[in-house]
Amino acid sequence: MTPASVTPEASGSVALSVRRSSEGVELVIEGTGAAPVLQQSRDGQAWRGDLQMAAPGSLRLGPQRFTLPEAGLQSVSLNGAGRDYQLQVVPMPGAPLSRPVVSADGRNLIISFSTPVQSAEQSARFNLREPGSVPQPAYAPPLKPRAVAPPLGDMAVGTMVLSNRSFLKLNGPPVTMTLRNAPSKDALMALAQLGGYGFVYVADDSSAPSTSRLGQQSPASGQDALVSLAFRGESYSRAVNSVLLAAGLQGRLEGRMLMVGPSVLGKTFGAQLSKVYRLNQASADSAANYLASLGARITKVTTITNVVSSGQSLANQVAGAEQTQQTKQETITSTESYGSASGPLLGLIGTTDSRLQTVTLVGDAQLVSVAENYLRQIDLRQRQVALTVRILDVTLKNDTDVKNSFAFRYGNNFIVSQEGKMVGAFNNRLPPESVDPLGSGDLNPGRDYASNNFYDLVRAQIQSENTKVLASPTLILSENAEPIQGGAAVAAGSVDGGNAVLNTATIGRPYANESFVTVGTQVITDYTVQAGQNGAPNSCQPEFGTAGLTFGAKVSKIDDNGFVTFSLSPAVSAVADTPERIEGCGNVSILRVRRLDTGSVRVRDGQTLILTGVISDEDRQAVTKWPILGDLPFVGQFFRSSSNNRSKNELVILVTPRIVDDAQGGAYGYGYQATTQDARRFVGAPVPAF
Repeated sequence: MTPASVTPEASGSVALSVRRSSEGVELVIEGTGAAPVLQQSRDGQAWRGDLQMAAPGSLRLGPQRFTLPEAGLQSVSLNGAGRDYQLQVVPMPGAPLSRPVVSADGRNLIISFSTPVQSAEQSARFNLREPGSVPQPAYAPPLKPRAVAPPLGDMAVGTMVLSNRSFLKLNGPPVTMTLRNAPSKDALMALAQLGGYGFVYVADDSSAPSTSRLGQQSPASGQDALVSLAFRGESYSRAVNSVLLAAGLQGRLEGRMLMVGPSVLGKTFGAQLSKVYRLNQASADSAANYLASLGARITKVTTITNVVSSGQSLANQVAGAEQTQQTKQETITSTESYGSASGPLLGLIGTTDSRLQTVTLVGDAQLVSVAENYLRQIDLRQRQVALTVRILDVTLKNDTDVKNSFAFRYGNNFIVSQEGKMVGAFNNRLPPESVDPLGSGDLNPGRDYASNNFYDLVRAQIQSENTKVLASPTLILSENAEPIQGGAAVAAGSVDGGNAVLNTATIGRPYANESFVTVGTQVITDYTVQAGQNGAPNSCQPEFGTAGLTFGAKVSKIDDNGFVTFSLSPAVSAVADTPERIEGCGNVSILRVRRLDTGSVRVRDGQTLILTGVISDEDRQAVTKWPILGDLPFVGQFFRSSSNNRSKNELVILVTPRIVDDAQGGAYGYGYQATTQDARRFVGAPVPAF
């Protein structure tokens, strides 16, 4: 919808209305109450305002969104609930959006944008006298060549041969038997008697169907399972195992006793083995989940703390009144057991200890041995990579100046050409009350020069500037993507104790495989204005930004073929020449930012990735010359001066990944070279003698 003025009328406390005027557009946030706080920010061309109110409220009409293309606004939206609301204004493509003026009247918050009306442009002309269709392009672009997948690389493979624990090696006579929909327990009991084995049916721990962690029920088993079979001279061992397979049961042989049941593999008369494994690289929780997916039954203790507050909050209580808010804390400890209903580790029991990162396994010695082989294959050291980054701000300048000056005296006549400017003086004295550009007063300045002489001075200069290195850090990162305790809060851009947050890149430091570097100066880039009430002045809270360098790096994968997959987020910012002033607060600095957010990049170990982009290329020429004489070929160069200034700015980023080889456990300094004597002594490098 595109209303010129929208005034909501419904139940609720907060609503958005848009008012048009000759000077621009006013956004009225109704129901904000006293002392609202609006924090402004820019997201590309869009303007965003985070509104925080003193008292909670609700949206009267729900989330709102308006469109005003005639005012240069593509969309105006309001969302949020409680105390926090978000307001976003997106301009039309190519339409500038100025900084708004914020005011409040105690009930409503008014945000004014001075947006000019966009004039409609005619994109086509049609002949109204001759009907027809709009011509469409008939050219079809050519097909691109077929994409070819990259070559396959090596892959680490761990192999184990597992014996089938469910297959029973039995001795007995050939079996000839025909059954139709017979109970599996009765069929197995008859086969056990035929072979001279004892028979014990071991029921499951619970009568209810077992459930895996994913909530899927295992198939029905036990005496409720019905089997149909027809054997003619079949071997005794294959006949018994066929019935077990058809019924979904497990079998175990203890001497001459045949034990059958849904989970009989985890039960035995003999002793069980218990082992405690302290993991080096893998976490205990991830290892336990891996074993559970292979059939082991993992038990964990979970502690949940609930905090419930009732009554009026301390901030809303009357001074001197009794405290009415009560807080109740409750701790709930529960034990959870989970595991897959199938797999080679059925019958194995395990638990974890997060403090020591240990996994405890209890079960048959053969099962524990199989699980141990699995743990050995997953408890591998994660690879690390040293990202050597060189960030260059290349400034190429080539200035050429050629200036010619000469003086000539003939009798009382004196002519001077000073860098293309002509000055002439004739006779002994200059006219009365004249101003001599050469500063010689009323006397002819040529009297200081010998008569009938020519003097000439040529100045030529070529000046060039070289490349400047902004930063050259070396970051050691692993492919561990686990969250860092407290890292997300630092990278989110919050303010702690009034200290300015330096993070302006998209890659921060909430995870262990990320790193962030900041070098620069803090400057005031914005103010958070809190509207004053009852004639009080507005309060201003400064917001800081970084004028300098911010660089974020994230490593996603280090594969077995020597390739490193990573992403970068470098940004170089500088303060603009003209600051912007906010009324009632002060000046804010406008930062010119050169920023590059890469996608996922794959580079081989030791290769260098070069990211470059031309920022500006400027060429200026200035010529000062005599009239007519300065335009003559060859001779004209003595009557003019010229300067040529050419500058080219380019940001270059070079990244070289090197996979850290820690097999020998040595100490490495990847790419670091000490430049000062103190630094060389600190790292133990030889100090040259001077």
